[in-house]
Amino acid sequence: MNLTNRQWSLEAKDQDGNDISEQISAEFEVIVQATRLEQIAPGRISLLFLLSFFGAYKASRINPFQVAREIEALEKGETTGLKPPIQNRHPPLKGLWHKHYMQPGMASLAINIQHGLKQFGIPYFAQKVREAQEAGEKRYSTIDEIAPMVNDAVQGNWQRLREAERLTGEWIVFGKHEGLNYYLTLATHDKATHEHERQLIENICYREFPFLEEILRNGG
Repeated sequence: MNLTNRQWSLEAKDQDGNDISEQISAEFEVIVQATRLEQIAPGRISLLFLLSFFGAYKASRINPFQVAREIEALEKGETTGLKPPIQNRHPPLKGLWHKHYMQPGMASLAINIQHGLKQFGIPYFAQKVREAQEAGEKRYSTIDEIAPMVNDAVQGNWQRLREAERLTGEWIVFGKHEGLNYYLTLATHDKATHEHERQLIENICYREFPFLEEILRNGG
């Protein structure tokens, strides 16, 4: 879609106050078209979502293609190894839904490995302990066992989380209406930000998707 077909436009200035609206608008269109967001869920991607999506991309907080992949998988009813969608149970986003997406960087990896260790431990090491106990021997881990132990803790637990659909990430927030998903914004687990997200949804998304008002009013 060309920017001239939109009912709104982007305005931006650089740190020196120079107008870079045309440059930013062109970049926005490139990333939206490349990820096919508006083809994956036609008429159901909010302005707020597009702006939060583009802003997060510019800040290097997301891989836009991974986010688009999660939306496409959700539309097709496919699984990706991340947690399945869930309806929010607590205000201010109660009544809406969220689906996890994987954000880039070591922080996401570390969080998931931590979850994996809590849930699964290190099966390779546990097996070695059992073998020693069954043999009635006191054994020590060798240097040769360190690499497979680390591999099991990291790659092994990642795969276990994936198979259990327990990989975690940040949130794609969406509403459901008449069997369809309407994508509203990107958010985080941080509850302190959810009231702000609610206000943005009310101020921007209500105009596009009026049914959201009833969902959020009933949800709290």
